[in-house]
Amino acid sequence: MSFHVEVAIVGAGISGLSAAWQLYKLGVESLVVLEANSRVGGRTLNYPLVSGGYVEQGGTWAGPTQTALLNLAKEMEVSIKKGKLEGQTLYGFRQKWTMLEVSPTLESDIAQKDFAQAMTTFEALCRTVPVEAPWQAPNGKGLDSMTMGTWIEQNTSTDEARAWFEGCVRQILSGDPNKVSLLWMLHFVHTAGFNDLLETAEDFCFVGGAQQISLNIAERLGKRVLLNAPVTKISGYDGSCVELVYEHGIVFAQQVIVAMMPKAVARIQFDPPLPPIHHQLIAEWETMSWIKFHAIYEKPWWQSEIISGHFLSIDTKIEVLDISPEDGSKGVIVGLLAPDYTTLLKSERQELCLAFLRETFGETTQQPLEWVEFDWNHQPWTGGCISVLPPGLLTTAGSALRSPVGRIHWAGTERSSIWVNYIEGAIRAGQKAADDVIAKLNSVST
Repeated sequence: MSFHVEVAIVGAGISGLSAAWQLYKLGVESLVVLEANSRVGGRTLNYPLVSGGYVEQGGTWAGPTQTALLNLAKEMEVSIKKGKLEGQTLYGFRQKWTMLEVSPTLESDIAQKDFAQAMTTFEALCRTVPVEAPWQAPNGKGLDSMTMGTWIEQNTSTDEARAWFEGCVRQILSGDPNKVSLLWMLHFVHTAGFNDLLETAEDFCFVGGAQQISLNIAERLGKRVLLNAPVTKISGYDGSCVELVYEHGIVFAQQVIVAMMPKAVARIQFDPPLPPIHHQLIAEWETMSWIKFHAIYEKPWWQSEIISGHFLSIDTKIEVLDISPEDGSKGVIVGLLAPDYTTLLKSERQELCLAFLRETFGETTQQPLEWVEFDWNHQPWTGGCISVLPPGLLTTAGSALRSPVGRIHWAGTERSSIWVNYIEGAIRAGQKAADDVIAKLNSVST
């Protein structure tokens, strides 16, 4: 089947759908969204529970500064509710749990002060990195040649502070500090805001799950969204009409938005080939993702026994937090298991996680009503949720992130200059791509 549209969008994650909805509202009705998977939502995914309700296997939370996400959710009639249980994160290291203090008191131990000093230095360095063009940061090449792990080693003097800082990196970026570019880490944190990232990014979640936003957009767009339609080739983008070959035919479009993680774009053949800088960006892009699991119980019995529902073990690289419903109708613990464990059998991972829950919450955790696990590292059209760029890539090819190529525009959270790696960034990137396409269409019509 072949047909013509003004705009074709590749990818029905929330970035691609945000772009489509923006275009539709601005009067572009001749559009199509081509999605390789059998569902919409990209890296947001609801999973129905046998015991009733659902858990979210992908992006879940929002904070008060994530205005594009909150506004779009309101527009799609998806309401917000309280996010994770309030309380300090407890960091476990060498069989000791610690609440890290950003501003330690005089009585705090040496490790706490060491950690706080490193955090202060890191935050100041973040502010030197331009969010729109991090490759132009002062000493950008030097920052990009160093790993986050090397920087931590050079800026901490105690084993505890070093381990805590590495744990923070793994917690928010899912990556090995010794493989992630320092410049990328600085850029990532700066696009979110240091305090917002650490303190408010999980204040809210969505009734019906974050995927409901994408589901509602797709419902409004109707037959313009095609599922099970992977694009295999894009050609003619340097001419007057772009040709997109997908599973069931060909789409001819005036403008195209590719809303995919850069790494996944490698699955598409381009004719002519993309410029070398874009090819390098795609070929060398790295992703990672924690393995997300949920343990469901009859009641959140632990809430009367512990002071916090958020624990991160530096030693085992396991993080868990309490996301039980406020009415106490069931107990729900969500956990994140480091990508290191992706080679284990699912039963082995469950045994490992249950052992951690026993140590943290008690023996009663050993018989959950349901156990649900999802590994984004093995999803064919994603291959990981979080981008963790290696040293050198951002300064050599980063300028191609948001740079159109002929009639091709780019979207996806990695292309955003605000809240990179978050749903917020995905929406902003989609909306910006849509605005750029509108400008191109208008310039032709006039």
